[in-house]
Amino acid sequence: MKFKNYNNNTFKKTTYYTNLPIEAKEEFDILSSVFHFKVNNYVLENLIDWKNIPNDPMYRLVFPRKEMLSVMDYEFLEVLFRQGLKADELNVFVQRVRKKMSPTVRHASTSIPQLNGLPLRGMYRNFDTIISLFPDPMVKTCHSYCSYCFRWIMFNNKEAQQNSSYQDPLAPVAYLKEHPEIKDVLFTGADPLVLKAENLKKYIDPILEIDTVEVIRISSKSLAWWPYRFTTDKDADGLLELFEYIQSKGKHLNFCAHFTHPKELESEVVKEAIKRIQNTGVTIRCQGPLVKDINDTPQAWSKLWTKQIALGMIPYYMFIEADHNTENCFRIPLAKALRIFQEAQKCTTGLARTVRGPVFMNDLNRVLLDGTTVVEDKKYFVLKSLQSPPVTNHEAKIKLIPYDEISKDAGDLFALFDQEEYSEMEINQISS
Repeated sequence: MKFKNYNNNTFKKTTYYTNLPIEAKEEFDILSSVFHFKVNNYVLENLIDWKNIPNDPMYRLVFPRKEMLSVMDYEFLEVLFRQGLKADELNVFVQRVRKKMSPTVRHASTSIPQLNGLPLRGMYRNFDTIISLFPDPMVKTCHSYCSYCFRWIMFNNKEAQQNSSYQDPLAPVAYLKEHPEIKDVLFTGADPLVLKAENLKKYIDPILEIDTVEVIRISSKSLAWWPYRFTTDKDADGLLELFEYIQSKGKHLNFCAHFTHPKELESEVVKEAIKRIQNTGVTIRCQGPLVKDINDTPQAWSKLWTKQIALGMIPYYMFIEADHNTENCFRIPLAKALRIFQEAQKCTTGLARTVRGPVFMNDLNRVLLDGTTVVEDKKYFVLKSLQSPPVTNHEAKIKLIPYDEISKDAGDLFALFDQEEYSEMEINQISS
C-alpha cells in the first residue's frame, strides 16, 4: 500500500466524508478548524468501522470530538459556520478558541538541561538516568493524529517546532559525556519513524559513540498507524538494518510502541511488521493511555494485553493523563481507572503483570495509582512515585489523596510529593 494522508480539507473530498451523517460532518468541519487533523489511507480502510459512526472507538481515536471544546465555544463556532463565513473570516475566532485550548506544560523550563549555564533546546530530562531527545525532523508530524494528544499544538506550527527541537545531530553529545549517569536516550517527537532510515541514523549515530549510554529507545505509533513502514515502504529494509546496526554497537534497542485499542493489532500487516522488527533482536514494549469512550473497559485492556503477549510483545504502561489538557473529555474518574486496570489484570494471563498502571505522567513525576487504603475510617487513593527529577527527593515516596468515585484529577503531583514524609504510624497503616 502506498502512503496517502488527508488533512481537514482533503478528507472532505473523500467518499468517507460524503457518507458521514450530517451531524458528524458539521462537527468535523467545526472541530478540524481548531484542532489539527491528519489521517492516512491505512487507518481509513482497515481500522475504522464506518457502519458504527460516531461510536466506533477508532473513529473517536482519530476524529476530534465535540466535547473537546466548551459548550459556549462550540456553539459560538457553530453559529459562525452556519453563517457561511470564509476561512480567513473565521480565522480570528478560531485562533481565539485555539489559544484557550493550548495545553499547559507547567514545569517545562525545569526539565530543560543546561550546559555551561545555557539551556539545551530540544532536550528534556525529567529523570536521573534518562533523557528525551527531540531532533527537529522528529517533532513535525505523525502518520496519523490521535484526538487525545496534548502535543497537537505543535503540528503545523514552525515556531513551536523550532523552539522545542534541535537540528545539529551532535548537540546532545557534550551534555551526555558530562553526565555519565544517563543510561537511556529516548528519541521521541511527534514520531521519529516518519523519518527515512538514513535521516534517523544521522541523529542516532553520535549517541552510539557514548560509552555510558546503554539503551536507545524509540517511541512510535507507527506500528498502529502505518505498519507498512516495516514491510513494504521503500526503505523498510533499511530501517530494520538500522535497528541491527544500533545493537551491533553494543546498545540495547527498545521499541516503545503505542497501542490504544485491540483493533490496532488485528491486521495481517501489523503482525508481519511486528515479526520483522523482532527478527532484528529488538524488544517491543507497549504503552497506551486510558481514554474515555475508546478503551475504558476491562475487556478492552485485557484483549489488548492478550494480543500483545501472543505477538511476543511486552505490556509496559497504562497511562492516565495528569494535567496537560485544559479540558478533560478524555479522562475518566480515578476510581474507575483503578477498577479497569485491576479487573483487566485479573482476567489476563499472569504475563500481563509486567504492565504498570494506572500511571500519571506530568512534567516532573511518573506516579502510580497503586490502590486504596483506609486510615482512621477514611478511604484514600494510594499514590507511589515511580520516577522523579534528580533535584527532588520524590522517588519511591507514597502519598495519599482522599478517595471519591467521581474525581478525575489527582491535583498537583509535584506539590503533593514535595510535602513532608508521613509519620511511621501512617506508613504502617498504609502497608497493612
